Amino acid sequence: MRCVLLVWVLSAVASVGGCDSGSDAGPSPEALSSSEGATTAASTTGMETVVPARAGAAAAMGDGTEDATTGTVSPADGTAQDEPMTAPMMATPMMAAPMMATPMMGSMAGAGGTAPGDGDAPDPGMDPAAGEEPVDVAMSDDDGACDRACLIEFMSGYIDALIANDPAQLPVSENLKYTENGELSELGDTVWGTATELVADTRLDFADPVEGQVASHFVFNEGSTPVIYQVRLKVSAREITEIETMAVRRQGAANGFFNVSNMKPEPVFFEVPSQPVSREELKQITELYLDYLEGEKHGRDLPFAEDCIRYENGVATASGRGTFEAQSFWRFQVTRRILVIDEEAGITWGMFPFSQSARALVVGEAFKIMDGEFKMIQAVMANQPAKAWD
Repeated sequence: MRCVLLVWVLSAVASVGGCDSGSDAGPSPEALSSSEGATTAASTTGMETVVPARAGAAAAMGDGTEDATTGTVSPADGTAQDEPMTAPMMATPMMAAPMMATPMMGSMAGAGGTAPGDGDAPDPGMDPAAGEEPVDVAMSDDDGACDRACLIEFMSGYIDALIANDPAQLPVSENLKYTENGELSELGDTVWGTATELVADTRLDFADPVEGQVASHFVFNEGSTPVIYQVRLKVSAREITEIETMAVRRQGAANGFFNVSNMKPEPVFFEVPSQPVSREELKQITELYLDYLEGEKHGRDLPFAEDCIRYENGVATASGRGTFEAQSFWRFQVTRRILVIDEEAGITWGMFPFSQSARALVVGEAFKIMDGEFKMIQAVMANQPAKAWD
């Protein structure tokens, strides 16, 4: 009996030890470890999704991270994808289910955050433990929040679409309000059919994530003819709900002011304030300037820097603190529309009708404020209807 048992044990041991690479036995422990790790990664990161690269507002619309060298979209976790897996990957319910692009995914990727599937947390639209398939996620106001970088990307997308004469590129709301030079228009009309190229180094952006607004001054060409342009976008839930624009051409420019060469912003506009200034303080300093325009304050009462310059359609109309003090005779009736307070850049911007009539001089004015002073002022202005945004 003992002999029989010993023979049976020796036979069993021999059968196990006799497995070679040519046998059809299961994978080695190393291969099993690799497979289990791969399966775990799949269950926590989700399927790898490759999306085509897009120009302009790609980040704002929720595309992935594009590799500038290859033009491909790489995983957000930075893991190497060069070596193929040698062990078979076990299919999981989440892997088998198709990946649905949800508004949540677009908004988080566009804001520079971690899109679902990029980090350790599972996609909020599914329950991996239960093996559920992805479901569409309703986007809340918080989910649709757009930070400063996101707003700037929306402006980049707007400019790209304008130069391409293709408004269909823009994510606009069904209730979009669009004006050009104070008149209600249809998106795609007017300059959307004439703009041909952006003039280099003329773009100056201001963004306000608190209000969801971004504005810009720049110059574009209509063929060989330059146009000084400013635009404000209102962004809500990753859609553009308002577009307010002004196009200024040499012929008919307000006061005859039109100098494209001075529309390249002064370097101080791009300086980052060493000491952050609160929204309240930026607004209060801007209000002082509006008081000055209405004759309620003298130029000597305002904190103009010694080398502050004011440009209007590219024409320097004040240079140095003394000139602002000498121009203390204004009596405008200003509609106070401070629309953008860019705390990071230390810039405020608004569109200000200078009288209360139906048609007025409307000035889109940007103020660079640092160390409690007006460092530089840049304005784009036109005589136009003034009540469209009342």
